[in-house]
Amino acid sequence: MGSRNPQRRHAKAIHRKKVLAERRRVGMAETKGTLAEDARRARAAPLHSCLLQNSLFECGNGMVVLTRKISAHRLALAAFLVDAYCLGVKDAFFREIDEAEIETLLEPFETAGRFEAVDPSYARKLLHEAVAYARSLGLEPHPDYAAVEPLFGDVAADAGEAQFQFGYQGKPLYIPGPSESPTQIRRRMDLLRRRLGADGFEFREFEDALDALEGPDGEDEDEDADIEEDEDVDIQDAYDPAVAPDPAQWLALGEQERLDLVLDYHRRAGISLPSEKMHAATHVTIENQIALGDELPVRRTVERLMAEGLDRHEAVHAVGSVLTTHLFEAMKEQEAKAVSNDAYNAAVEQLTVESWRRKFGDEDNEDEDDDNED
Repeated sequence: MGSRNPQRRHAKAIHRKKVLAERRRVGMAETKGTLAEDARRARAAPLHSCLLQNSLFECGNGMVVLTRKISAHRLALAAFLVDAYCLGVKDAFFREIDEAEIETLLEPFETAGRFEAVDPSYARKLLHEAVAYARSLGLEPHPDYAAVEPLFGDVAADAGEAQFQFGYQGKPLYIPGPSESPTQIRRRMDLLRRRLGADGFEFREFEDALDALEGPDGEDEDEDADIEEDEDVDIQDAYDPAVAPDPAQWLALGEQERLDLVLDYHRRAGISLPSEKMHAATHVTIENQIALGDELPVRRTVERLMAEGLDRHEAVHAVGSVLTTHLFEAMKEQEAKAVSNDAYNAAVEQLTVESWRRKFGDEDNEDEDDDNED
């Protein structure tokens, strides 16, 4: 006979709920396997989507995303960051998300290139051939690639007559990403030199692209850009990263207009960057954040970096390196995050000239550190 005491019944009901919740939690933990086990378990679920970023062969970098529907509102997602110029699959990860999260997850990346639906067999063939190309250079794919790729399941890596061109202008082009340390960069450079010879590949790092935009004496090749650096400039006719655009004018432009202005700057300077669209998208995002003023710490940080010795163009690049790192890392988190989250803002505020140069390719300083360690 059940208890006639309502308070006791209520207490028992709460206790049962706690017990059941704990059992479910433990059960989920027990069924949660390794990365490879999770991907293999999900590969039998129905295909939901297969997306390819259309910037891949234009910019050299792009993402392949495959999803399977594992329940009414949940997706298993595998994402691969592909470097078509050199490294093949440079990052890979697997996660389970709510179906409603996918747009939030991918939206920040679409500034560099839209995601378009492709046949899964086309995407799998692309991944296989990108890995094969990189291995021909002595470079292995990201360590998680082998664990995550089986989410394709029984999809054949067969895209009919599709042909993929890897490399840039007939050679591998190595452009280090924002998450690569100087040690990683140096090891890959040494490997490429041993495999291909010093003239068998091209290398461009963050500051090389900046130097290429300047004349032989370190002056901007655009002789008409004789404007005081501490004044906002009218950007109706031209954009110059060395000079802050008027915030109101900049924000009044459409996103495509801003991208076009940045791309035009590079063309006027007489340089064609292999990843110019992605590079321009980073410029635009940082300029957007600067134009917001004190709403974000970006403007203050750019001003501080300039006081520490960088010119404005370099300072935009430095903050851009933080942005691109956090952009991709945020996608790996269990919950989708906005790009301008607390972690990103904190990293921007902590950025210094020294930390930027140390992380993004100041090889002379690193060699000195190595000598000191010896």
